[in-house]
Amino acid sequence: MPSLPFQTKRCKATHLQAATLSSSMDNKQLFPSRKERGFFELKTLIRVLFPAIISGAIAYATLPTLNNQIASFVLKVSDPGKISMLGDAVQSFISLVGLLYSILVGQVFGFLYSQQEALYLALFDEVTEAKSLLEQVALVSQGRTMYSTCLNSIARYVKNDLLEGMESFDGSITPSLLLSARPSDDPLEAILYLTSVGVPGHVYDTVRSLRQARSRRLGALQRKVPVIHLIMLWLLGIVMVGSFPVFLGVSEAAAAMGGLISRSNMTVQSGLFGVATFSVVMCKSVLMELWRTKGGAYNVDKTLKVMVSGLKKELDERMAEAKKIMKRSKQ
Repeated sequence: MPSLPFQTKRCKATHLQAATLSSSMDNKQLFPSRKERGFFELKTLIRVLFPAIISGAIAYATLPTLNNQIASFVLKVSDPGKISMLGDAVQSFISLVGLLYSILVGQVFGFLYSQQEALYLALFDEVTEAKSLLEQVALVSQGRTMYSTCLNSIARYVKNDLLEGMESFDGSITPSLLLSARPSDDPLEAILYLTSVGVPGHVYDTVRSLRQARSRRLGALQRKVPVIHLIMLWLLGIVMVGSFPVFLGVSEAAAAMGGLISRSNMTVQSGLFGVATFSVVMCKSVLMELWRTKGGAYNVDKTLKVMVSGLKKELDERMAEAKKIMKRSKQ
């Protein structure tokens, strides 16, 4: 096991490398600003909290009226001696619906979180393989006429597939549709044609690994939770929240035997109902944010831009170098 001074020295060396890397890059171009990161988080916060606060306020304001109406209805249609039994049935119904809701929502949360994790891992693998492909293409074809063509193919892949492909999933374009495209439309096919004629070399292995990482990324992006499933969760949440005033109305009818409670006596119950509604709506809004593929704090948009920024900068430098080589060869 390494000694403590050795670990301290290695830690200092790591910090020094990170500082050197950050100082050598243009932070305004490579990394998103704090304002841009805050914009994503603020937009997500508004989408999550605004409907939750509105729903909680409406629930707080309407509970006394709902309670009075339900209590009056129960006293009119039910036998006074059986109202207590009705309260037990409503309580059992609330427990059953709450259990079903917690199980289903918990499963969907876990599934969507694991899908986001798989997407992050696939993107890291894909960007790493793309950098390896760029280095190998530079070693194999630098100084040749095909050098510029290979670099243009990698640039097309980064721009059209990796960046714009992540932003084009609006329902009409799906990952399965992109994966079913013809090989002739794949920019990596040109690199294989130029560098792997005859016996496949290391470039072929890198392109294969890059395509495998791309398939994992597209597989993670494919929506596996249908819209109807989310709608049913919303309906189940509404049923669970709506059973709360029913239970209070039945309990009040059983206790007062026809007397209606005033608004002043409903402050605590209204507060609990408002907090419960706020929590359910906020939970569902977070679930919808995880289900989204772009434009939120839970998505990979800003992380992908950071990952690809260094690759794009190196591509631009190598393409400028390729143009200089082409000019010299013509002279």
